[in-house]
Amino acid sequence: MSDSAVSYKNVVRLADHTGDLDGVRRCDDDDRVDRAFNAVCRQIWGYTLDDFDDDSLSAKDHAFLDRLTWKRACKFALENGYDLVDPRSGDVVAEWWGFTWMILAEKRGLLTPEARAAAWQRYETKLLAETNVVGVIRAFG
Repeated sequence: MSDSAVSYKNVVRLADHTGDLDGVRRCDDDDRVDRAFNAVCRQIWGYTLDDFDDDSLSAKDHAFLDRLTWKRACKFALENGYDLVDPRSGDVVAEWWGFTWMILAEKRGLLTPEARAAAWQRYETKLLAETNVVGVIRAFG
């Protein structure tokens, strides 16, 4: 077996987790879509896109993400233990681009309590530098 072979029994099929996201995506309410997407991310990784920031990724990672197509995303995901294709429809899952960010963050070791705290500290520092911001309240969960 080659090094690039994937054991499909160990692959996380994201479509198995995106049922609510698929339904909400049709409603045209960005807040509901974000909440459903974040719920899937928390279920799979225990983290969301809010738990790391652009500064956490290298210039090479950003170049990869800037050139990302759904086909490249599917290949990258599969190489890292995730399947972005819904086997029922044959289509790529909703929000595939965001899921690819999460897979990359996992690969880079950014989905840890320490990395989350550092990302949120950087974000809070930027917010507090704004002239009209006097404090930051963050609800965890």
